[in-house]
Amino acid sequence: MIAVSMGDPVGIGPELLLKGFSPHPRRVHVGDPHLFRLTANHLRLSLDIRVVPSPEEAAHLPESVFAIIAPPETTENIVSLPFGCFDTRFAAITIASIRACCSLAHQGRVQAMVTAPINKGVLHAVGYPYPGHTELLGAFAQVSNPVMMLTGKGLRVVPLTIHQSLASVSASLTREKLEQTIRTTWEALIHDFGLAAPRITVAGLNPHAGERGSFGREEIDIIQPVCQHLRTILGSGLQGPLPADTLFHDEARSRYDAVILMYHDQALIPLKMLAFGEAVNVTLGLPFIRTSVDHGTAYDIAGQGIADTRSYHEALRLAEVMAGHRHF
Repeated sequence: MIAVSMGDPVGIGPELLLKGFSPHPRRVHVGDPHLFRLTANHLRLSLDIRVVPSPEEAAHLPESVFAIIAPPETTENIVSLPFGCFDTRFAAITIASIRACCSLAHQGRVQAMVTAPINKGVLHAVGYPYPGHTELLGAFAQVSNPVMMLTGKGLRVVPLTIHQSLASVSASLTREKLEQTIRTTWEALIHDFGLAAPRITVAGLNPHAGERGSFGREEIDIIQPVCQHLRTILGSGLQGPLPADTLFHDEARSRYDAVILMYHDQALIPLKMLAFGEAVNVTLGLPFIRTSVDHGTAYDIAGQGIADTRSYHEALRLAEVMAGHRHF
């Protein structure tokens, strides 16, 4: 059983869950039943939507039932959904849905959790300071350094820094952060992806990986020492720092199982060029499995019934595969 959060109710999250519903893998949706029904009615989707108290009870329902666990934070006074609008009225149920999924996954009552997209600005407006899902999940799970991986079409990328300005990246690179990210990725490749001997490549920050200090010293002072140290522990499967611009052609990709890059766009541009609409966001380092779609709330198309469910289906599939590698 997989628990699925509803995401931002006025984005495409509930639409993905409703349109993408199928019996396999078995799942329980966590969110406001009233808002799910409003979305289903708006999209003219006919589903047997039922509220259940637990995933255990959901498992005993017919496979055709769209089962929902409802947190206390509901919004039954809403008579229609303002699709595509920035609306803080839905912040509480969005957070409650994620928190309830985390709790179920942490307790081992579901094998994994999958999240629908949220609007970070809405959550920031009501006082949640976290830059994104990764940091929010880390806080809920009391994990100080969760790691974001995106994967698709055989490529796995891990950005060392995530949602921050490019100007701030260099100052936030530390040996401790890089070592923790490499170790977390290494462990996940073994325990979640079933790789007995992982191969990880670490990119440089600067052009040509710094060109021996000509274009910056981050490689010399931070990245290279960490890689040299960890190679003595993890073995020759760890390589780097290497120039980022040579890491994504076919031959280069055949030499690693995951690549760690220094900032957001360095990682996500090649991933989305290769697997846009089909990639999956995975949070590493949590005590449970979490996957997600690789896109946002898509306010521009919310409520139109045209949202692409491919990434959602891939997130469900990967969660099921990763759960098969873990021992419960």
